[in-house]
Amino acid sequence: MSQWHEFVDTLATTEHERMTLMERVFDPISVRNLDRLGVGPGWRCLEVGAGGGSVARAMAERVGGRNVVATDLSTILLGPLTELGVTVLRHDVLVDEAPGTFDLIHARYVVDHLPDRETAIRRLVSWLKPNGVLLIEAGTTLPELSSRRATKLAMEAGNAALATNLGTDNSWARTLPGPLWAAGLTGCAAEATAPPVIGGSPMATWLRASYQLLGDKILDTGLLGRDDLDAAYASYSDPSFVDYTWLTVSAWGRKTS
Repeated sequence: MSQWHEFVDTLATTEHERMTLMERVFDPISVRNLDRLGVGPGWRCLEVGAGGGSVARAMAERVGGRNVVATDLSTILLGPLTELGVTVLRHDVLVDEAPGTFDLIHARYVVDHLPDRETAIRRLVSWLKPNGVLLIEAGTTLPELSSRRATKLAMEAGNAALATNLGTDNSWARTLPGPLWAAGLTGCAAEATAPPVIGGSPMATWLRASYQLLGDKILDTGLLGRDDLDAAYASYSDPSFVDYTWLTVSAWGRKTS
């Protein structure tokens, strides 16, 4: 199976636009979680799979850039972070050595795409300082609740395409915070957020862009045809379309020793 940087052309303008949409949709959730956990001066933070760098930037605003490390398999969008003093590393969470020890480690929409999620969690926990916090955010979909047949089929096919090509487990987020308990963290808790998917909104536009990214791989699943896929795209642009089918599950736990 591919890894994300092999699956996606990270240099493409369309991918940059999709990442910007992702930040607009999900940064409020991530920033709320940083503040919920009390991230502030004195904390040393690691952002895993930093993408466009927006969460690492929010960390730097709270703890100072020199106390933040941002890693990804593709660092093409992370260069501006170095101007803040952030350390930017090309790093594979499943293979490479620890980039340090941290008071907070955050990963958004990373672990659910990895083929060996349990190993990833164990490694992240091992990089925490005593009393450090691991914050994981992962996505899960509820296509059965979709208000239109075409978007239901597109979401099911998208899940299948990601599972086949990347090893993504769409249901993994629904097990949180269980994997954090299993890794020995304490005080574990979780929260699910389901923003409305309104046609033409950043959320709907991000979903459409994500399914367009998958392209023919969605059709290869055999779960829908071109007409249904085009109808799903049209729904995501239709202001009368409203859905609640995408959950972001945030989970956190603390290392006591």
